[in-house]
Amino acid sequence: MPTAESITGTDRTPADRTPAGRKAAARTTAARPPIPDRLSAPFRAPFRTDVPPAIADELALRQSERLYAFLPLLCILVAANSLVMAYAIMGDLPWWQQAAPPVILTCTCLTVLVLSRVRPRPKTAEAARRQHRTAAWIAGGLGLVSAAWCINAFSETEEYYCMTAPVFTGIAAIIASTCLLSVPRAAIAGMVCALLPVTAMLLTYEYASLRAMALMLMLLTLMQAGVVMGKFRETVAALMLETRLDRLAKADALTGLDNRLAFEAKAEAELERGAALRLVLADLDGFKLVNDTHGHQAGDAVLIMLAARMRAAAPGALSIARIGGDEFALLLPAGDAPRAEAEIAALSAAIRPPVVHEGRRLHVGASFGAASSPEDGQTVAKLLHAADMRLYERKPGSRGEARAPLRHAALA
Repeated sequence: MPTAESITGTDRTPADRTPAGRKAAARTTAARPPIPDRLSAPFRAPFRTDVPPAIADELALRQSERLYAFLPLLCILVAANSLVMAYAIMGDLPWWQQAAPPVILTCTCLTVLVLSRVRPRPKTAEAARRQHRTAAWIAGGLGLVSAAWCINAFSETEEYYCMTAPVFTGIAAIIASTCLLSVPRAAIAGMVCALLPVTAMLLTYEYASLRAMALMLMLLTLMQAGVVMGKFRETVAALMLETRLDRLAKADALTGLDNRLAFEAKAEAELERGAALRLVLADLDGFKLVNDTHGHQAGDAVLIMLAARMRAAAPGALSIARIGGDEFALLLPAGDAPRAEAEIAALSAAIRPPVVHEGRRLHVGASFGAASSPEDGQTVAKLLHAADMRLYERKPGSRGEARAPLRHAALA
């Protein structure tokens, strides 16, 4: 016998009637975007770009840097365009309507130009984002002033040169959007606010020529917005590639830890700002035997596993690096002697358990040496040397291997 649910088309399977089934269905429904969003997605895609969080701050600072570079050109061209437009339509409007728009546009441009030369550039990503929002508001406001001026001039000027104002407004919009390529929201805000009202006004006339002009302004706006977003996507892609290459240049390819270059750079930066540091060196004991007995794949597996264990054992480390074939270095905030011994004991305990590779238990140990700033030196080289000497003193004498100075060690 059909139920009310089956008659109304809401019949559910037994699984749907359980709490787990209802939760799963709710998650599925919540995960699907609304129908209007799905329908508009193909049209919104050209004007959206997802910025990975890893590069968001650097991107904001670079946007501000490029904005500052183009601001003088932008301000001069927009001010000049407004003055030339005022001259071109002179005499057809009341004096205050004739003078007010170019004065507003020119004075705003000159004020922005002066402030950009006087005020320092943003030093933080948040300050840069505030600047971008301000730029968008200014661009949008000036766009609305230009649109109002254009509509008024179009309605009041003689028929044979009434298109002068829309042409100058279109030129100004293209200039502004081109100079503001680095800040898409400002570029698009200024262009849309300047051209959309003019386009709507032209569409109200019955003349085919004016409607054709409106269509061209609409296409121009869409095309230029696409150019702005395309350039922005190129910038994001270039910065992502640069970040990835920078990471590859500073990371150990096998373990994913910092390499010696990155480790020393971080240590130097901390020392320059006066931070007290503890530098710990770890040299694996028995690793050569594992490598020679079980092969390089087993040795690589040991290095990868021990790198992960070091990360877990020293979560507060400023840097953990592989600086040689079986040598590691850790950069830690300085502490008292008991804390230093506890840190080394934790690292030793993390390394001691065997590494299982292809059913075999591979045993390695580690010798440690530590140095602290400022007691052992104020340079990376002195700290590395002091830690290396202490590590050598602790190294089991039965190993019987000549030890090269650490500063000459090369990555395996």
